[in-house]
Amino acid sequence: MKSSLKSRLIVAFLSIIIVPLLTVFISLYIGSVYLERGGEDELDTLFTEVKQEIITNEPVLPDTELFYTNIKPLLERYDINMVISTESDVLLFDSKMYSPADNMRELPININAFEVKVQPKVNEVWIAEIEANSYDREPFNVLRNILYVLFISVGFGILVMLILIVVWTWYISRTILLPLKNIYQATEEMREGNMDFPIHYKRRDELGRFIEGFNLMRQNLKDSFIKQRQYEDARKELIASISHDLRTPLSSIKGYVEGLRDGIVQNEEMKSRYLKVIHEKTDHLDKLIEDLFMYSKMEAEKLPINKELVRTGECFEELFEKYQFDLKNRGINMSYTLQVTSAEILIDPIRIEQVFSNLIENAVRYGSDEIIIEVQEDPIINSVVIRVKDNGQGIEPKDLAYIFNPFYRGEKSRSTKLGSSGLGLSIVKYIINAHDGNISVKSEIGKGSVFVFTIGLL
Repeated sequence: MKSSLKSRLIVAFLSIIIVPLLTVFISLYIGSVYLERGGEDELDTLFTEVKQEIITNEPVLPDTELFYTNIKPLLERYDINMVISTESDVLLFDSKMYSPADNMRELPININAFEVKVQPKVNEVWIAEIEANSYDREPFNVLRNILYVLFISVGFGILVMLILIVVWTWYISRTILLPLKNIYQATEEMREGNMDFPIHYKRRDELGRFIEGFNLMRQNLKDSFIKQRQYEDARKELIASISHDLRTPLSSIKGYVEGLRDGIVQNEEMKSRYLKVIHEKTDHLDKLIEDLFMYSKMEAEKLPINKELVRTGECFEELFEKYQFDLKNRGINMSYTLQVTSAEILIDPIRIEQVFSNLIENAVRYGSDEIIIEVQEDPIINSVVIRVKDNGQGIEPKDLAYIFNPFYRGEKSRSTKLGSSGLGLSIVKYIINAHDGNISVKSEIGKGSVFVFTIGLL
C-alpha cells in the first residue's frame, strides 16, 4: 500500500532531524573509542619515562639545578613542567623555577595535569605532578583531538542533513509541486478550450485521488462539449432539413390549389386526384409539425406523462386490434402474441400508443410488409418485455448507435424523401424512459429490425 502524502511529509521532517543526529552520535562514539585507545598508551609511556628519570636521578636531587639539567630533555620533549613532593607535601623539586617565563603558559582548560607516584627508596613514596604547557605535544593533544572529532562529527551531521534536504526537496518537487504545476497548466488549457490535457500521476494518495477526480471532470467536460457540438450541428441541420421538408409539401399544395382555382381540372377524376395529393401533403406537414411540437415539449421537460393503472392484456389487445385493422387495409400483415396475465401496469396509454405508432410507421415507411409484436412478462426483471419485429430494409450498422439521438437521420436524402423528421425515435426513447423502461434495437440490412423495450410491473 502506497504511503499517503501526510505520512511522507512526516517521514521527511523526522528523517532530516533524526538521521543527522544519529550520524553525529555515531561519529562521536567512533572517535571517542579511537582517542581512548591511543591516549592510554601514550600516557603510560610518559608515566614510565617520568618514573625512570626520577629514580635514575634521585641521588642528585638535593642539587635541584643538576636534577633539572638531567631531566630537562624529557621536559622539553613533552613540553611539560614537573613538581616533585613527598606524601607529606614537602616540596622537593619544581621545574618552573628553572623554566623561562615564556615557556610557562596558562592553558584555558587545565585538563592536562596528572599525578604519578614514584618509589625511589624502600618505604618512601614521592608524588610527581605533571602539567602540560600546550595541547600540541603528545599525549596532551587529547583536547585538540576531541575538538577535531567534534567538528568532524558535526560536519558529517550537517552534510547528511544537507543531502537529505536536497533529496527530499527533489522528491517532494517531483511528487507534489510538479503535479500541482501540471494541474495549473491543465486548468489554463481547459480555460482556453483544450480538453485533451490529461494529468499523469500513479500514486494512490490524496493528491492522486484529486488528480483522478480532475481527469474525470475534464473527460466529462470534454464529452459534454462534444455532445453539445453534435447537438448544435444536428439542430442546424434539422432547421435546414425542416425548412426544406416544409417548403416542398407547401409548394405542392400551392401548385395543386392554384390548378383547382384556375380551372385546370376538367373532370371529377382529376379533381379527386388533386384533392388526394393535397390531403397527403397536409398529413405530411401535420406530422412534421407534431414532431417538432412534441420535441419542444420534451426538451423543456414539459411533455405531459399522465399515468394510470391499466390491465396488461386488455390494454395491449385493444391497441393491437386497432393497428391490425388499419394495416390490413394498407396491405400489411400484422400479428401479435400476448403472454401476459391480468396484472396491472402504471402507464400513460396515449404515450404508449404513440410509441407503437412511431415504431410501426417507421417499419412501414422503410419497406416492411409484415410486422410481428410479442408481449411477455419477465418475472426476473419484474417487467413486461415488448418486441416489435419487421422485415423491412434494416438499419446500417454505422447508424445503430445514433438512431435514438434527436435529429439523427440515417441516409438523410432517403429519410427526407420518406418524410422522416429524425425525431420519432428520440420521442419514443423519452417516453419509455419516463416509464422507467429501456429500449434497444437489433437490425440486419435486407432482413429487418427488432425493437425491444420494457415497462415495469407493479
